Amino acid sequence: MRTPAILLTTLLLSAPAFAQGGNIAVRAGKLMKADGSILENGTLVIENGRISAISAADGGELEIPFDVLLNEYPNAVIFPGFYEAHADRGMDRSNENVPIAPFLDVKDSIDPVSFFFEDALRAGTVAIGIIPGNNTVIGGVGRIVAPSGMTIEQMTLDDGMGMKVAIGPKRGWSRSAQLAELRETFDKLDRDLRLLGRKLLEAGATRADQKKAGAEEEEDLEDGDSWDSAGGVIRYGDDFPGKELISEEDLDDAQRGLVRMLNGEERLWVWAPTASDVLHANTWLTEHNLLANSILVITSSAWKAADLLAEMGCAVVIDGDLWHLERDPVSWKEIKTFAPTKLHAAGVPFAISSVSGRMGPDRLAYQAALCVREGLPREVALAAVTTIPAHLWGLDSELGDFKENADGTFVVFDKDPLATDAHVLEVWIRGIKSYDRSEDQRLQRLEEGRLK
Repeated sequence: MRTPAILLTTLLLSAPAFAQGGNIAVRAGKLMKADGSILENGTLVIENGRISAISAADGGELEIPFDVLLNEYPNAVIFPGFYEAHADRGMDRSNENVPIAPFLDVKDSIDPVSFFFEDALRAGTVAIGIIPGNNTVIGGVGRIVAPSGMTIEQMTLDDGMGMKVAIGPKRGWSRSAQLAELRETFDKLDRDLRLLGRKLLEAGATRADQKKAGAEEEEDLEDGDSWDSAGGVIRYGDDFPGKELISEEDLDDAQRGLVRMLNGEERLWVWAPTASDVLHANTWLTEHNLLANSILVITSSAWKAADLLAEMGCAVVIDGDLWHLERDPVSWKEIKTFAPTKLHAAGVPFAISSVSGRMGPDRLAYQAALCVREGLPREVALAAVTTIPAHLWGLDSELGDFKENADGTFVVFDKDPLATDAHVLEVWIRGIKSYDRSEDQRLQRLEEGRLK
């Protein structure tokens, strides 16, 4: 009976410890940055999981510390890797049945051994924003994870991704029902908070009267969490009686999440799949003064609201197919519109997602290459799967590109990462090897019909 425990201990000890990071130097025939620029025979030095030095553009010799091992890839391309800005995969389920669930956290749902993460590594994806799905009204909070590690803690790159809000309707709901539920949720919150404020004022007045009468007060016991008993937790909206007395511990779990949203403490990922949903999202976010703290998650059909999106100043994530297909109402001729081109022309920054279950679009490399084929500048296409997701997560300085003090994360390709026949040879996350194609037994079984 001791064998499973010993095995589990061994696995945990051997799993990547991202908090610590590794020391490694790599030199490659080509070092490609996120904008597509190339450093010939470039060198990258990573110490304690962070990039400590990069070859200069002039190709000058870079000194490598004596205690850092140098790995050389003379015929390979080293790239920062791909970044999935928004995904609801890798969990035991995308959504709970409860439509208003700001108290949920994907930490409790992510499955570290999901095939989704294995496939992500195989495709060169090094960071994923996991957040509840769109079949909700207010979902829980997400986190940014690396697709490698035996525990959620080892996988987590940052736990502050933000919260899901859906303007587009839940499955089986109408848009009017969706928006009504959203309005009623915050109307009820306002009523409950005003009632709570009055109760706290009345309780304070009662204590003051008892003190005047000389009655002995019960001594409050210190619970070690004085910060959550301090008043003033509500920092948005108009004043009302007792507002300044309300503390964190006076609220239930759902109320805490909603208050954090309205305080502007949570980044919001707003599901607005169509152009009309974008219009409703703009109205709701403006009403609650949340526009500056929001990212819109759209489908390709929302390109029709490109000018409004530009006016709103929101970045977007295109969820699903990048092509929008419709038919001319008169001729019934099929009309295809490539959404990224329209968004780029309107000046809207965007990230793109992979598409589950579809060969080709299930890889971010394919999606970016498709953007290049359809005429977008290469640097724009690459940014949509590297620096834009990092920016949307608020992690520009740590993720998305090669720069000093950023995470020492990179992918070794056998050729240009956007080439249709490019292969991922290795993936390193924070200086620790997380994937090696030569040791990928599932891939060997598929391609060669045998195990090495």
